[in-house]
Amino acid sequence: MKILHIIPSYMPAFRFGGPIQSVHLLNKTLIKKGVEVDVLTTNAGLSQEQREQILRQAQDDKERWNDVDGVRVKYVSFIGYEHFNFSLTYVRELKNIIKNYDLVHITAIWNFPVLIGMLMGVLYNKPFIISPRGALYSETVKARKSTIKKIYFNALLKPLIKKSNSIHFTSELDRDRFFEYTKISKNYFIVPNGLELDRIFSVVKFSAEATKFDLFTNNKYILFLGRINFIKGLDILIRAFSNLPAEFKEINLIIAGPDNEDYSYFLKKIISENNLKERVLFTGMLNFEEKICFLKHAELFVLPSYSENFGNVVIEAMACDCPVVISNKVGIYKEVDEYNAGIVVQTTEQSVTEGISKLLNNTELRKKTALKGKEMVKKYYDINKVADQMIKQYIKIIISHSYH
Repeated sequence: MKILHIIPSYMPAFRFGGPIQSVHLLNKTLIKKGVEVDVLTTNAGLSQEQREQILRQAQDDKERWNDVDGVRVKYVSFIGYEHFNFSLTYVRELKNIIKNYDLVHITAIWNFPVLIGMLMGVLYNKPFIISPRGALYSETVKARKSTIKKIYFNALLKPLIKKSNSIHFTSELDRDRFFEYTKISKNYFIVPNGLELDRIFSVVKFSAEATKFDLFTNNKYILFLGRINFIKGLDILIRAFSNLPAEFKEINLIIAGPDNEDYSYFLKKIISENNLKERVLFTGMLNFEEKICFLKHAELFVLPSYSENFGNVVIEAMACDCPVVISNKVGIYKEVDEYNAGIVVQTTEQSVTEGISKLLNNTELRKKTALKGKEMVKKYYDINKVADQMIKQYIKIIISHSYH
């Protein structure tokens, strides 16, 4: 079985968020299970140094493919807006190779490679599936250039999505929000993101990776981990943190992740207004070992996002025995709530303060929540189990398409 994965940007474009990493992990695991997976992408999100390195590596392959952790990836250049990725080279490359694959898996929505991928799928009668990854929720469409997006969606994307063989969602909420906004009636399936659990479990809790943050890690702390972006609800978190009862004033807040839009400038104003300068630390981007170590050592993890199609860092926290407080806008909040694997709150300061206080006040509840979280992760989010689910869907769609 040969799969072509179309995605506008790919590893190591970390600054474009979680889907890139979760897609890469899925692809690596599919290959280990005998599926042939190639990725056609652009060089969006890569530094000049990374682009030059990719070009050098591709010279060793006559067809200009790169090897990224065992996954064959072809990067092409684009022109114009970084989040649209217009590229005639992409059109030529896709036209030349699409016939070689049994199925095309397309991740994202608002990018040129997605549009071309769907068009080519229809023209060459190739089965294709779409993973929107939260790009078609009413709140995310409204966030930027909403009028242009609505015209583009109704004129071009919607008719092509209807011609797809199926739509892939990562959670129930991801599905519900998509259909609520698009009003499309379409086949779908849910396969969540997965984790390399053995790799996470192997990281030592009190690793030397955290020593450069001794001032904070020697004390108890609440952790946020992710992109420093308005959508993550960090404004709510900081104000909620400042409103915690007096008995928790010795607890710090660590905000870990890249800030590519200078949003921390706004957050630091809130921190200053609430006299929290000595209790809040921005670490910047963490490597894998640092991230896992911080999660394993935290009192609890908080993700009060305004919108989140899945919430990969939530299952990472649960895998690290870290109790979680998440908003009811995080993709897997229903699953977490039903499993009693975390505290679900609304996107308000009061609700987040209450959720954090509930866990900090009750040691037994923290232990029980952490235990249920880890149990849930082992049961549903092991990447090997996730890859097996995806393989079943691929086979089902390929067979069904062959009869039409």
